[in-house]
Amino acid sequence: MKEVAASRDVVTLQILSPMTKSLAHQFAEYACALRFEDLSRETVHEVKRRIIDSIGCALGAWNEEPCRIAREVASEFSAKHGATIIGTRHQAPPDWAAFATGCCIRYFDYNDTYLSKEPAHPSDNISAVLAVAESVGASGRDAITAIALA
Repeated sequence: MKEVAASRDVVTLQILSPMTKSLAHQFAEYACALRFEDLSRETVHEVKRRIIDSIGCALGAWNEEPCRIAREVASEFSAKHGATIIGTRHQAPPDWAAFATGCCIRYFDYNDTYLSKEPAHPSDNISAVLAVAESVGASGRDAITAIALA
């Protein structure tokens, strides 16, 4: 461990060897190294099922009041390289697009295609991944990989 003085505070810098990497660091390395080709055919198939389910739920809920309100709020913000709010042509910053689209996805999603021991559902992450993927021009394969990872 190496200490460096910075004004009145002491900042501690730690050089991590492979044996002392934090769990978060190991997860980050795994996430950065994961490629579409590393995913099994079954995983890709299941991710596609979750995307289709999520889009169906979002479109079904599009006219519901909470979804309309979320869309109206998100539409107050614009971004040149943003993400499309589902069902519109409006480009909002990715976080706002993910919020409005996520509200639509979750409104009618009863988790009927995903039964697991944990309480989270993959659709909780899909709107965020799709928004970021669109805003950075990621490929479909990159989006699928990110959803599998999320």
